[in-house]
Amino acid sequence: MIPLIDTHQHLWDLSRLKLQWIKGRDLLEYDHLMQDYLKAKEGTGIESTIYMEVDADPNYWDREVEDMTIHCKNIDTPMKALVIPGDPLSNDFRIYLEKHSKNSFVKGIRRVLQISETEPGLCLKPDFIEGVRKIGQSGLLFVICIRPAELIDAVTLVKQC
Repeated sequence: MIPLIDTHQHLWDLSRLKLQWIKGRDLLEYDHLMQDYLKAKEGTGIESTIYMEVDADPNYWDREVEDMTIHCKNIDTPMKALVIPGDPLSNDFRIYLEKHSKNSFVKGIRRVLQISETEPGLCLKPDFIEGVRKIGQSGLLFVICIRPAELIDAVTLVKQC
């Protein structure tokens, strides 16, 4: 079997993270832990994973990074890298970025923009663009999660960065 990398692994422990988007979604509104993932991946050929942030409440972002870093450090799990949450528009983004860019498992930052509460064109605000540039200057990737109707905004963001 060809070894595979799962590049979009989600895990969450609802006693550790607050996920607003999960409310009322019975198929998702329970813990999804590493032990569950290990069982589910049996026989699939998946050898490594990259954790993808789960759009937790921003007050829990540091905890999410800390918890997933523990999995990366554990040689008995397939998790090898992290894409963590981050908001290029937040007042303390520079501090947050400096702190987490020192974590060797962190490879990128994602900001979920596809939710209905996000104003169209948010990723084209000058401060957002500057925040994304800082991500790149830190040696990390920016992973955009955007509505299909705004894909041209993503292209414009890329050109400006």
